[in-house]
Amino acid sequence: MRKITAGDVLHVYGSLGRIAYSVRLCIRMDELIDADILARALKKTSKRYPYLCVALKAENEEYFFDENNEPVCLFNTDERITLNSAETNYHVWAVCYKDDFIYLDFYHGICDGTGIYFVLATLLYYYESEKYGPISSEGIRTLDDPIDEKEFLDPMDLLPEIDLSTLPQGISQRKPSFSLLDDAGMTPSSAAIVRDVMIPEKELLKFTSANDASPGTFITVITARAIDKINPVREKPLMGAYIINGRPMLHAPLSHHNCVTTTSMEYTDKLKNMPLDKQCTAYRGRTFLQSDEESVQRLLTFSSSRCKMVAKSPTLEAKKAAYAQMMEGGKKYFSYMVSYVGQWKQKEIGAHIKEFWTHVPDANGFLIEVAAVNGNIFLSMQQNFVEDTYYKAFLAELEANNIPYTEVATMENDIAYFPEIK
Repeated sequence: MRKITAGDVLHVYGSLGRIAYSVRLCIRMDELIDADILARALKKTSKRYPYLCVALKAENEEYFFDENNEPVCLFNTDERITLNSAETNYHVWAVCYKDDFIYLDFYHGICDGTGIYFVLATLLYYYESEKYGPISSEGIRTLDDPIDEKEFLDPMDLLPEIDLSTLPQGISQRKPSFSLLDDAGMTPSSAAIVRDVMIPEKELLKFTSANDASPGTFITVITARAIDKINPVREKPLMGAYIINGRPMLHAPLSHHNCVTTTSMEYTDKLKNMPLDKQCTAYRGRTFLQSDEESVQRLLTFSSSRCKMVAKSPTLEAKKAAYAQMMEGGKKYFSYMVSYVGQWKQKEIGAHIKEFWTHVPDANGFLIEVAAVNGNIFLSMQQNFVEDTYYKAFLAELEANNIPYTEVATMENDIAYFPEIK
């Protein structure tokens, strides 16, 4: 029995029974998938991550992860599966494949994007090593490496617990942001819609280098510009969230747990009147300031203290209600979100990857996941409304800046289901 850690507790309690809170990494390879080799790669990968081979259970008014010795499942399908169920041997992750695609389905309640990338790198290393011959394992966790306890320790658990009543202002006092559903009048969709768009990395980097931007901050800026052009008059602030990895600031680079923080990017009238290059400079400066070690540690200390305080609630239902309310803040206080784990680091593995899409839970009404590998940038643009108004406005921003793109797919979100635990 393993207690839910401070970094994961919000994600576990806040999502169960409300939304499917899982991630699907969709990796298109350069050849059809060899199922036998993939099965052997999965078996080795699961042995390398015993601390992730668990089932989520409930007992005594709390959730916990329990050791799971059943095999992690491999499915020949691109359809949605159900994690933590009989279908998947009650594991919180599984692997699927179809034609030339490998899909890694993972419960977001135990890993964030960086944590999932660790596992994906191991899986692809073993798959490609057998299929194509020896490749470097540098920076990849393999069975030849001892498991460091820092991989499964949560740095959020180690942060001091502060008395929140002494703080002058809490997150609940923030003003709601402009909402594409509530304020722009978009039509709610019955299921989240995902659109996958590919951009040549060389072309994007040529532009970002000339405009003092990174790929992530550039996407954040032009999303704000796209929304503003559709809704130039607003009574609420147009606020973007740019998600960053908190591990470097907490000196915990190896941890698999949820360890991210959010930088806030308001598109003010002053910014609106600046040229694009100055907007990019401003957003990059905001990211730099909000990524400062002291600032991130202070913000995550507040966040972990709040999570620890709620964890003391006496009943399971009370915990779930409180954490669910906290998770709704992502929709209430941000008009849109952008998340970028960063450039894929293992180049030998990446040479066989043609596409890399990141499909995620419905954490915000308009959300863009960014991945980069093998010379391309991959945007998975997700929304919870029917109209394609803002998607087209975003593409218009790319066109206006002579950035080529390819629209690859449009679909209902295909992430794994994760059932409520009774």
